[in-house]
Parts: sequence; C-alpha cells; structure tokens
Amino acid sequence: MDEKERPELHMMGTPYELILYFSEDHISFLTNKVDAADHSHYYIQFTVGLEQPVCIALEDRPIQAPGLILQSSIIHQLQGNQQWQWYMLINPESSLGERVKRMYLQDSNVFLFGQDQVDQLRQLATQQLYSVFSQDNYNQSMSQFMRILRLQEQEHELEPDPEDDRIGDVLLAIERFPPHELTVRALSQHLYISESRLSHIFKQKVGTSLASYIVHHKLRTAFQAIFNGVSMTEAAMEAGFSSSSHFSRTVRDKLGMPARVIVQNSRFLKV
Repeated sequence: MDEKERPELHMMGTPYELILYFSEDHISFLTNKVDAADHSHYYIQFTVGLEQPVCIALEDRPIQAPGLILQSSIIHQLQGNQQWQWYMLINPESSLGERVKRMYLQDSNVFLFGQDQVDQLRQLATQQLYSVFSQDNYNQSMSQFMRILRLQEQEHELEPDPEDDRIGDVLLAIERFPPHELTVRALSQHLYISESRLSHIFKQKVGTSLASYIVHHKLRTAFQAIFNGVSMTEAAMEAGFSSSSHFSRTVRDKLGMPARVIVQNSRFLKV
C-alpha cells in the first residue's frame, strides 16, 4: 500500500494543525505546518515523518530520512511540505537528553533512524500520542517512546562532578529570578561567581551557553502564559522580552516557526 494511502497517517481527522505537549525536559509536538529556513536552537531535535521522509539540510547538505535525531545548536533547514511530522525538542541537560546523547550522538551530530524503528514510532504517534489528553496517558506514550529508542537500557548515569551542585543552584535561581532581571550578570552576582567562570561551567556541563538557556526559559514562560489565555503581547512582557516583536523574532529564530503559527489552531497540554 502506498504510504500516503495508509489510514493511520491522516491523524484521524484531528481539527488541529499542531498538537503540543509541554514537559519539564522536552517539548513534543505533532504538526503539518513546519517549514524553516536556517536556524539553530538549544534543544536536541527528534523528528519522524508521519507521511513522508524528513527533509532537512545541514550546512547546505540535504538529508532525507524516515526519521532522525539532531544535536543541539546545529544550524539546519526543514522542509515540512505540509506533511504531518512528530517533533520532540529535548533539553540536553536533562536525564533524557543525556541518555539520547550517549545512545545516538556520541560520534556524529545527526543520527538517522532505520525504517523498523520509524514504523514503530509512526504507529505510536498516529494511534496514541495524537489523542492524549492527560498526563497519565502521555507518560504511557513516553514509556513506549523510551522502549522503542532503547533508552531505558541506559541505566548508568554520569560520573559525579563537584560542579553539578553549582549547576543545580543556577537552574534554581533561573526559576526564581524576576524575568526582567534575569541575565548572566545578575546570576553571577547572586551566586558569587564571575560571569566568565559561570558561563564556562554552564557551557561545559549543559552543552549550550547560559545566555541561550535563559532565552529558552523565557520562551517557555511566555508560551505557558499564552496557552493559559494571556495575550501574546502581555505574555511576552511578563516573560522578560522587551516587546512582542522581540518575542516573535526570538521564537522564529530559535524554534523555526512564527509564534502565531505555533499558537493558532493548536492544542496544548502541560505534561
């Protein structure tokens, strides 16, 4: 049967164009409205084509695959062609992110899935994930995701490091700081450590710059407010952006889609 004729790939007639699940360590979304010019972002990117292979370009090198995992902070282009795809943007500092890096990204910035794994992931997305409306249901889907990617087998953790507690202090401070005051300088003063030392430790342990992490924290804060009914302008200001246009530019640059596209005709669930 031709792939486009398979009934499970039509998302069962969902009225939405983007179904978004917002977790503490990742953002997962099913959508048919991604097309992005050159951009990079803080997250590790997992993508599976639900109707057609994924079309991506890295440094002008085109890649077509059923699915892939892309290291964080890699400049890339996406061509969605209005086809349904499953994306997961994973915090590289999280336990999930560390496992993904150890399992799939040790030797390359991109990992291409084989058809066998992709068939299982497509079935999970089209028959289960798209209709999730509760945290328990989502957790069940994530357990299957972990099994398919063999991430549950990776039980060893990173070696203890004396800097880990300091990074925990930074992450806690980021959550508690007033958004308009949240800068690398303010954090360094709060933690009694120089900006350069703090930035170095954070980059070494998290894999991205502290300044970039702060931006994504503000994005997460703004989107949570928007989906809770706050206007985009008000949410942007509350999250620490200088203006709604600043917020919109940042979303486009970091996530690859305009903010209004993400919000319009979308379903959101915090999980």
